[in-house]
Amino acid sequence: MQAKAPASTANLGPGFDAAAAALDLWNEVTFEEGAFSVELEGEGADELPRDATHLALRAFAVFAPPERYHFRFMNRIPLERGLGSSAAAIGLGLVAGAAAAGRTVSPDELLGAALGFEGHADNLAAVLNGGVCLTWQHDGAPRARRIASDMPATPILAIPSTRTSTAHSRNGLPATIAHGDAAANAGAATLLGAAIVAGDAELLRHAFHDRLHEQYRAAGAPLLAELRSHAPAGAVGVTLSGSGPSVVVWADKRREAEVVEALAHAVSAGTRVVPLRVVGEGARVT
Repeated sequence: MQAKAPASTANLGPGFDAAAAALDLWNEVTFEEGAFSVELEGEGADELPRDATHLALRAFAVFAPPERYHFRFMNRIPLERGLGSSAAAIGLGLVAGAAAAGRTVSPDELLGAALGFEGHADNLAAVLNGGVCLTWQHDGAPRARRIASDMPATPILAIPSTRTSTAHSRNGLPATIAHGDAAANAGAATLLGAAIVAGDAELLRHAFHDRLHEQYRAAGAPLLAELRSHAPAGAVGVTLSGSGPSVVVWADKRREAEVVEALAHAVSAGTRVVPLRVVGEGARVT
């Protein structure tokens, strides 16, 4: 059997810890009954564990015993670049484990199980549901809703060779913020949701203004200020992807090729420019 799970970009500017989109960049695993072993190819193949401590296998174990299977992983999502590699590993393991156990599990149930491994639901919701998702808390429980299958603009990723620890980045955020910043972010986040649901790129342009996290993470993600200062013609906005250091340049859908070409000339050596799509499907068995 084979399963796959997508990358994701979280926050989408002002949607801190609440908004994320699934991206058409996939990690895959093939698994079959037999003597336990783990093969790894692609991103992180020389550093990820080849035993039951692998994050995807820990998630697999929620539904089925991994020691009864042979696993072959193909990883395409870079580690610690703000593209949801951990959430993808969790989603991949959960859907594979459920399939191995012969169970049909809803995305909401999978999200509840996934939060036992990662406490933030934004990337996880996008990985499990696909499309663009919002998450929130209700009566102490996480909730998620897919609000669109696409964004009004195309994500062009600028992925540097440097890494960022999400925990370290989060520790750099202030415990409190000014009332004015909170009000500004509330307005921008409201515009963000409206723009996504309406498919309105011009409204999206006005929504991409964050006051909660990007300014505090900028030092660890120098591409953010660089690309905002020199955003290519055809760009709708520039956001930090998750906690960085990758940056998303959101391109007018009619000018994607133009934006990709401009970025390829603008970024320094070692930074990959990767045009992607928001993908409408989440982690699944194929």
